[in-house]
This record gives sequence, structure tokens and C-alpha cells, in this order.
Amino acid sequence: MMKHKGDWLLLLAAFIGGGGFISLKYLLDWGYDPFQVIFGRFLTASVCMCLVYCKRLKRITKEEWRVGSILGALLAAMFLLMTVGLQYTTPSVNAFLVNIPAVIVPFICWGVFRQKPNRNCFLAAGMTLFGVCCLSLTADFRLDFGAGLSLLAAVAFSLQMAFLGNLTKDCDSVHIAIVENLSTLAVMTVILMFTGWDMPPLTLPAFGNFFYAGAFCTALYFVLQSIGQQSTAPNKAAIIITTESIFAAVFSAILYGERMHFRGYLGCAVIFAAMALAEKPVQERK
Repeated sequence: MMKHKGDWLLLLAAFIGGGGFISLKYLLDWGYDPFQVIFGRFLTASVCMCLVYCKRLKRITKEEWRVGSILGALLAAMFLLMTVGLQYTTPSVNAFLVNIPAVIVPFICWGVFRQKPNRNCFLAAGMTLFGVCCLSLTADFRLDFGAGLSLLAAVAFSLQMAFLGNLTKDCDSVHIAIVENLSTLAVMTVILMFTGWDMPPLTLPAFGNFFYAGAFCTALYFVLQSIGQQSTAPNKAAIIITTESIFAAVFSAILYGERMHFRGYLGCAVIFAAMALAEKPVQERK
């Protein structure tokens, strides 16, 4: 169990994050624009993290501020693209397309950090792409505007995961998560200064969804991701995080009334098979 501690932490993060797509969709349906949704989400997350880890704020090093700020900028780009895309597509499609870093991360690590993935990672990435296509594409293989933005969000998320796995080895995981959240909050504050602060009334259901998206799907999520990735390779971590799209589909069916077709179930099965393949070591030829 302890040998795969990082894997289990990443899987838990994926489970928690899957429900976040439903909270965001409800907030968008209730009239909040994407900038307000992201600001509220990261304000909640930053407050929660600073309250829990207030004694550790002074111990954050300059290097952790530098690395965390880079990762925070990538997160801000990812959440902007993801949340705007969610306005024009369903929660499950948005989640499936955002969570395809398993296809992208190996190539980023190969091109930037010269870390050539093994054969299993390439095959698993291809299977993941096939599974995501089964889940997300229409019958005529068309992607709408929301799906296109979701794919761009996946690229930003892949960059964040690749850099997280390679730049934070000498950093404290919690410190990085705190700086990531504060950096993203700062970016969204600047954007709202130009776009305006007028928003719908904060009702109890809206507050509940902001709290879940911020405290659990953001603060806790990125702490789990930061800790989990320190003992899991970026390529493998990307495939595990992909299961967030499966959890999102389940939550969307239960809480949002979305129904999955046969190709969706096939895609889920293929993604799970890709995860199992990614964990299998490559047999060396004698």
C-alpha cells in the first residue's frame, strides 16, 4: 500500500475533482461568469489553505515562490480555458477533454526534460486518447467551441503537470500548493478589475458550490496532487488523473441528469485498461 501511496493520493484527487465540474456548471447556469467562478473558487481555496497552514507561510522559500508562481500562471490559463469551455458543453465532455494530459505529458517531458517514456506509456497514452474520443466526440466526429477550449485547457494542464513533476523535487509540496493558489487568485483579481465585479446574489446553494469547488476541488486537490506526484512519475500521474473524467461522468449522471451512451462506457473501460498498462513494467529483452 505504501509503495503506491502517490498513486492512491492522485486517484483520491481525481475522485474529488470529478465533482468539481458539476459545481462549476451549476454556478455558470446561475449567472456567474467564468472569471467570477474562478475568482470565488481560488479565494475560498486560498483562505482555507492559509488558515490551515498559517504557520508555514513564513517558511516558503524564494525558489518555492518562483516555481509556484510559474505553476500558478499555468493553472490560471487552464482554469480560464476550462471554465469558459464549460459554458458551451456538458460537464462530462469538458472533464474528459481537460483530462487527457496522459497523451500530452510524455511528449512535453521528452521534448523539454529529455525524459523518454517507455513503450507502455506511449501505448497507454494512445489508448487513453481513444477512450477520450469515445467519450467526447459526436457521431460525426465533430468538436464544438466548448470542446476546443477544453482541449486547449488540457495542454495548459499538461504543462503544469510536467513542470510540477520536474521542478518541485527540492520543494515542499504544501508550500507549492499554497503559492499556486495565491498566484492564480492574483491573476483572477487583476482580470476582474477590468471586467467588473457585478455578480448575482450569493445564495446558499451558490455558497455551497463555491465552498466545495474551492476547499475540496482546489485546496485539497492540489495538496494531494503535489504530494502524490513527488513519488509518481509525471507520465503515470497524468494517466491516473485522467480518471477524473470518469468520476465527472458519474457525478454528472447522478447530479446533473446527463446520460452516457454506449461509446461512453467503452471509453471508461479503455481508460481503466490504459491505467493498468501504465503501471506494468516493460519486460527487457535478454
